[in-house]
Amino acid sequence: MLLTFFLQSVIFLSSEMKIRFFLGIVEHNRAVALAVRSLHVVLCEQLKQVTLLRECLKHLRYLEDLELVLPRLTPSRWGRLLRDLHFHHLDLLRANAPHTVIAAFLEDHVNVAFLSIEDCGRTSKPCPLDGNGLPVLCDVSGPFGCVSALVQNNPVSRVTAHQSPATQPIPAFILFSSLSTSTACLTVLELELSPMDFDVLECLAVSTPALIALKLVEVQAPTLVSFHWIFSIAFDNIK
Repeated sequence: MLLTFFLQSVIFLSSEMKIRFFLGIVEHNRAVALAVRSLHVVLCEQLKQVTLLRECLKHLRYLEDLELVLPRLTPSRWGRLLRDLHFHHLDLLRANAPHTVIAAFLEDHVNVAFLSIEDCGRTSKPCPLDGNGLPVLCDVSGPFGCVSALVQNNPVSRVTAHQSPATQPIPAFILFSSLSTSTACLTVLELELSPMDFDVLECLAVSTPALIALKLVEVQAPTLVSFHWIFSIAFDNIK
């Protein structure tokens, strides 16, 4: 089974023990290290030895997809993990890292096209990702405010934006009013919205003329309560 994973160049690691085992392999088999294109590290417990994972990453020179879900890892340890790593072929990044760390990492990985992030925890200050230029970014998933900053600065066409579970839902018109000049190229949108967002379709029709697929999920602070509707539509019939 392990050989099959290597041949497919996709690696899934779900525990620190598996990280240690994989590190032993790539340290002694350069062909395996160079064959890996996709690495997914999804842990349920806190990573105790950041060095193990960092050493694994340093061997994967041709990595294209990177997923890191590391619960309760401090910002300083995230920084130590990703600092000075360079993946010249990286196309997809999915991580629950602090946005200060992700912003610094993306400065050396401007060719990322698919980005998925979690809440940065900031309520009044701008997201650290605001201003990051990613010239080929086309698909972004993350919290409302952070996604807004990325859409404003980059050629994004697919967006999944969710509300922060710890705050009141932000009205959708705030997002669209702040992005009035940057949503014209959106074709796919998944959006969490407040039950009080009665004019969301009107806002969408005006702000996103190219939209062909839409998913709306109704939420109430502090938790998700119900699925609202999902459909694909040309939008010509609501203009």
